[in-house]
Amino acid sequence: MAGRLPWIAGICVAALTACAQPGGAGPTVAGQPTPSLVPDDYGGRFRTLATVLESPEHGPQLCHAVADSLPPQCGGPDIGGWDWSLVEHDEASGTRWGAYVLVGTFDGTLFTLTEPATDDDGGAPRPSPPDMFDTPCPEPPDGWHPVDPPRATEEAFQRAAQIAQGTEGYGGLWVDQRLDGSEPIEANANDPLRLVLNVSTTGDTAALQNAIREVWGGSLCISRAVRDEATLLDVQQQVVGEPGVLGSAPNIRTGQLDVQVFIGSEERQRDYDQRFGVGTIRLHGVLIPID
Repeated sequence: MAGRLPWIAGICVAALTACAQPGGAGPTVAGQPTPSLVPDDYGGRFRTLATVLESPEHGPQLCHAVADSLPPQCGGPDIGGWDWSLVEHDEASGTRWGAYVLVGTFDGTLFTLTEPATDDDGGAPRPSPPDMFDTPCPEPPDGWHPVDPPRATEEAFQRAAQIAQGTEGYGGLWVDQRLDGSEPIEANANDPLRLVLNVSTTGDTAALQNAIREVWGGSLCISRAVRDEATLLDVQQQVVGEPGVLGSAPNIRTGQLDVQVFIGSEERQRDYDQRFGVGTIRLHGVLIPID
């Protein structure tokens, strides 16, 4: 059976909506959130995997995003009951930091430990994200193959992407690489002959397929988008900078705007549903309720 790999580099260009993103410079997120809403009357404990950092400017703080520097920099809620002598940590220029599994209560400004922090040795449970780069169209009986190999090229791919992104109702674009399990990834990754070009739209799927087929001879799947990209980007502009919002990004597979906050409360989700329509925004809490 052919394996699926997300687009890695090469002809994955900045203009495309969805490509696999390798690690790089800039802020890095500590752990991944689980979309678990917190009841309005919740008074229990939370669990999180996060970086704790203390600098000459502030005491121990729970960090959501960490600037890639030495020493690193970040900011977040203060942590009560912290003791560096109980955990392994790094230190440079008066700054101490480390990644830990934390359990405690949170009053909106102070995270108070209710049990000792444990080092993150990589064994802490992490949510398994959905495969954003799969192909929703049924696979042809003889598998995914280019219909016109001479037009399954990098140049043709770029032209197809431009057509897709310039079409009214454009939802998103991603690629699904198909490699046999015995084939070396390095030698075959990003081969236009081995990928399925996926495009979603809220518009006329048949018309979009015909337009892209004018330039692209590789495998192609046109699917229905729940919401177009323009709608999600407009919503994103309205919520960015709101108190408690740590980050946001359109999810082209679900047609939602994923919004990351410290606590994904039912109250906040209801507010977003009323403002933007039910299901437009999906909250992800960094702090996961455990009681």
